[in-house]
Amino acid sequence: MAATKSNRLAANDEPYWFDAHLDLAYLAQTGRDLRQEDVNPRSTAAVSLPALRQGRVRRTLATIFVQPRVQPGTAEDPVDGPWCYDDYQQAHAACSAQLDIYQQWQEAGLMRILPAVCDQPASGQTEALEAILLLEGAAGVQTLDDLREFAERHVRVLALTWVNGTPWSGGDHSGTDITPRGRELVALADALGMFHDVSHLSEKAFWTMLEIGRNAKMASHSNCRALLPEKQYPQRHLSDQQIKALAKAGGMIGINLFSKFLVPAGRATIADVVTHIDHIAQLAGRSDLIGLGSDMDGGFDATMLPEHLEQPRHLNRLAEALAQRGFGQRDITGFAHLNWEKYFGLTPLTNG
Repeated sequence: MAATKSNRLAANDEPYWFDAHLDLAYLAQTGRDLRQEDVNPRSTAAVSLPALRQGRVRRTLATIFVQPRVQPGTAEDPVDGPWCYDDYQQAHAACSAQLDIYQQWQEAGLMRILPAVCDQPASGQTEALEAILLLEGAAGVQTLDDLREFAERHVRVLALTWVNGTPWSGGDHSGTDITPRGRELVALADALGMFHDVSHLSEKAFWTMLEIGRNAKMASHSNCRALLPEKQYPQRHLSDQQIKALAKAGGMIGINLFSKFLVPAGRATIADVVTHIDHIAQLAGRSDLIGLGSDMDGGFDATMLPEHLEQPRHLNRLAEALAQRGFGQRDITGFAHLNWEKYFGLTPLTNG
């Protein structure tokens, strides 16, 4: 927490990063070749595998993200692409195709898919991004057997819904609760050893999840509602009460770098990111529940990230800003990677 402004981050103390929310397979399905660097700041995202290496992003939660072609109850134009669906069968196929992408990257030596708990870091694969797979939204899950199938394919984190809700749970746009079927899915996820991601749950569903879910909970890419007054969908962000509850439950919160999720209007700054981090630390009385969940490839271009934080290689600027705000080296290393690693039971990398 910010106690003094005298701390500085030495160049040789720059950490490597664990980013807990990257929609990499989705991004590949938009037509981007993530094996190649993309220098266009107005492209769909600021991320590629070479860019992540350059930014020392060594570990991530890599998502399986699909969305309906038409958003119910909105005036938004339909979207289309391999990640889109009209029904469950299409959603399941789209999820499977994204899992195939991650498998192909692993076979090519570009990625190492981790179990949720791993005692040993990769050996001889210093260029491979280590990833834990997160099923965001569960739209491709219609039956309990579907979840078992995804678990067999190494999905280790479950988010019941995206914005508008699924048959399993209400989302942050809907305000409705986890359904009776959703309670069954939560119980199976617990039995399968999965972690629970609450980032897109409605507030009702959030509190139900804390009550019924046995396994560890996280908000992989959420920010502070108190710092975002009058947002259209306030339940997309965590209230102070939710932050305190996650802290008490041993959960984690990943800070989202989307400007609209950092400031009420306009483009955010790196200082705004630090303000969200500090707000959580002050509420919890500690900083070991906070990490990065950038979502910096989530369908928006790099100009919608904070100023001077448009690429993974700029993350060291965030570490420096934390030092200038008074966060100590242990807090900074924790935020960069160690807090997530402890949460997942991962051994820190020695060649970071």
